[in-house]
Amino acid sequence: PVGVLMGVPLAKTFFLCVLGNMLPIVPLLVALRAPIVQRLLEAPLKKARTKSSQVLDGDRRWTALAAFVGVPFPGTGAWTGAMIAFVLGMPLAEGLSAIFAGVVMAGLIVAALTAAGKVGAAIVVAAIIAVFVGSRFASSK
Repeated sequence: PVGVLMGVPLAKTFFLCVLGNMLPIVPLLVALRAPIVQRLLEAPLKKARTKSSQVLDGDRRWTALAAFVGVPFPGTGAWTGAMIAFVLGMPLAEGLSAIFAGVVMAGLIVAALTAAGKVGAAIVVAAIIAVFVGSRFASSK
């Protein structure tokens, strides 16, 4: 949205955001495999490995990572996705492709909200909240 507010066309803003999001991911995924980085991050990696023991392998793992990164909320982006891909032991290409798909998905969501304007974005946010509250209400019965 900031790029659009600065007068940059939406398509160009989308492309630059995806590119800027993905540029540090390959070095980050490679760095996470280095023993010195693993020693530095030993405590958080140990905790993450414990919590990730229930995650399935194969296509579901790829889909789950792409969906996680694709939700445009704080803490669910490409950097966190890189850490998750590493903890899950995903090969570089698999993790990178899932993260890329998620970044594109999040970018499309934000671009759609930006294109919808204030009123359209408010309607979408209200609908999301209604679905969330409705699902919570239904699950409590």
